[in-house]
Amino acid sequence: MTQEAKFGAAPETVPPRKPNIILIVADDLSQLDLSTYGRSAKSIPTPSLDRLAKRGVTFKRGYSTASVCSPSRAALMTGQYQQRHGFEFLTPEGPDAGGQGLAPEQRVFAADLKAAGYRTALFGKWHLGSTKDRIPTARGFDQFFGFLPGETAYAHESTAGLVSLPAPYLGARSFTRRADWVRLMSDVAEDNQPPAIERDESTYLTDLLTRKSVDFIRSSGDAPYFLYLAHLAPHSPFQALESDLARFAGIKDPLQQTYAAMIHALDRSVGEILDAVDASGASEDTIIIFTADNGAATYMGVSDCETMGGGKLSYFEGGARVPFIVSWPRRWPQGLFDGRNASQLDVAPTILAAAGQASPAAFDGRDLTPLMSPARRQEVIHETLFWRVGPEYAALSGDLKLLSNTRPGAFPWLFDLASDPRETVNQAHVRPEDARKLQERYQQWAQAMKPPAWQPKQIVQIFQCGRISFHEQ
Repeated sequence: MTQEAKFGAAPETVPPRKPNIILIVADDLSQLDLSTYGRSAKSIPTPSLDRLAKRGVTFKRGYSTASVCSPSRAALMTGQYQQRHGFEFLTPEGPDAGGQGLAPEQRVFAADLKAAGYRTALFGKWHLGSTKDRIPTARGFDQFFGFLPGETAYAHESTAGLVSLPAPYLGARSFTRRADWVRLMSDVAEDNQPPAIERDESTYLTDLLTRKSVDFIRSSGDAPYFLYLAHLAPHSPFQALESDLARFAGIKDPLQQTYAAMIHALDRSVGEILDAVDASGASEDTIIIFTADNGAATYMGVSDCETMGGGKLSYFEGGARVPFIVSWPRRWPQGLFDGRNASQLDVAPTILAAAGQASPAAFDGRDLTPLMSPARRQEVIHETLFWRVGPEYAALSGDLKLLSNTRPGAFPWLFDLASDPRETVNQAHVRPEDARKLQERYQQWAQAMKPPAWQPKQIVQIFQCGRISFHEQ
């Protein structure tokens, strides 16, 4: 992919039609898993994502706000650091998510789009609460098909043509949907009917969510729409179709082969979405964003540890840096790699600005569209980005990354990502002033956040990429 980007139409030539918006979110996915980023021997061919990247901007340093599922999704849906509302830890598991999740006063940008005349739909994973006032159809989505907790089965383990593989830390967890609260459900806003449980246990989840999404695109007509396709792939449980596994017969490790097959199914989904958009005739005026909630679960023996350090449950780059591709052919460059620090906090303000819709919320992210003009491509997007979960915290400014924790006797780690992308050399002692400044910025940010609205259920200790990580969740 060349750095010479083709730029979209000038603003004055843009028709008044509001753009369609598609947000596709993978679960536990590294940049290094994808051929689109092309920097790892373990990268999996992803031709559909390559196709999306050629018609948009690929951020080399796109970041989530958490290294685990639900907190990062809270920030993605609101454009605010999740800690502003005390959403610091995983939403508890259970039929009502412990009564916790995205607080009713937190504004989800889907509600703003709905107010602007958009049809809104979510197909896939929610993980932001299960009580009546926290489910998707109470937060701005006209319709919902998917699951409310953190994971479910891709299909029943007895399904013909399906391979289910136990994995480290997990065993055979979730190979079946044993209770209604982890089953798929469908719900329509304001129909005065409870969510209906989906009894289909045999259609592979990635394909089922894609089919629902394609049907939604095809039924939209001239009305602008917002589609949030929240895949579970390639999150556990590790289940793949034999037809997908056959493509990776050369991978001898069964777990890595299954992981590759699951990512292939994810990429196939992206291709079907692109085909549906192209067939609709609205590809120039459709914003498509692809990202992931956090990095890969490298502690299970999948993904790459050689190019970036760490993974899910850590704030090393492997946990916080995620795929982030944005396409809007009418307005954005095409075929461009952008090296600036961008964040999923930017998704909500970018989408709402494109839709011409104001929001009562104050965003921590920025509208990225003006920053795509040639004159502003050198402008810094975020001076500093922050992370926190329990005692662990991190701050990133330019190439400098501070990691530390608030435990007694903790020493800060300072890494220069430009010269040390795997974060192996601590420079805090040779650049103490830089470390001090980042700690001060973090402390100022932390003072503006709220304490956790609920407490973690466990402290996880994992070994990944040659390091021990601790994570409260």
